[in-house]
Amino acid sequence: MKYTQYSRKKKGSSAFYIIIALCLIVVGVAAWFGFSSMSDNKAEKNLSSMESQFESEIDQYQSDLDEYVSDTPSYTDNESDSSYDANESGEVEDKNSDHTASAEAQKVKAYSMPVNGEILKDFNTKALQFSATYNDMRIHAAVDIACHEGTLVSAVADGKVQDIENSAEFGKTVTIDHGDGLVIKYCGLKNITAEKDTSVRMGDSIGAVGTVPCECADQSHLHIEAYQNGKSISILDFFK
Repeated sequence: MKYTQYSRKKKGSSAFYIIIALCLIVVGVAAWFGFSSMSDNKAEKNLSSMESQFESEIDQYQSDLDEYVSDTPSYTDNESDSSYDANESGEVEDKNSDHTASAEAQKVKAYSMPVNGEILKDFNTKALQFSATYNDMRIHAAVDIACHEGTLVSAVADGKVQDIENSAEFGKTVTIDHGDGLVIKYCGLKNITAEKDTSVRMGDSIGAVGTVPCECADQSHLHIEAYQNGKSISILDFFK
């Protein structure tokens, strides 16, 4: 009898604990499903929000792109190439033209005749010319320009007075270095106003026409000799 009652009590307690355990399991499962459902809903909401924001940004980008394309002028390949070539080649040509013009401007130098008059005797180092003073034929490596005695003589170009001398053959002579290898001797002068080692400008008066002893039998004239890098040349080459 006692055993039976004890057994019933033990069985009742076990059943009670089993029911409690099952209840706890049910509650746990229900809680897990509830939490899972809430997480899924939250994740879906977050995902939905991100998708909406991304779509909004895509729409804004597409709108900006359409606006940029509509404002940009369209060109064909040929038009683009020709425009580029024209601009680039134009700039290069302009620069080259400016450089060439500048170089040519530096090379161009002004010259003026020292006196006005007819050429009495021209430059010639190959053929002999008659000398009335010596009554013979000889080389004439100079240019004689006919003019009255006392005519003012001017510098052919800018330069520096290299020397002033007086010789028995050519009389008073002013030698001017005109730069670029050009040296000119103005012979048979008088009343010289130029000074040695001073600069002169083209057209400046350096003296007046006097007498050239070795050509004193000829008509009054200016005897002028020119040298380019030490080689005798005709002054008239600069006026051709």
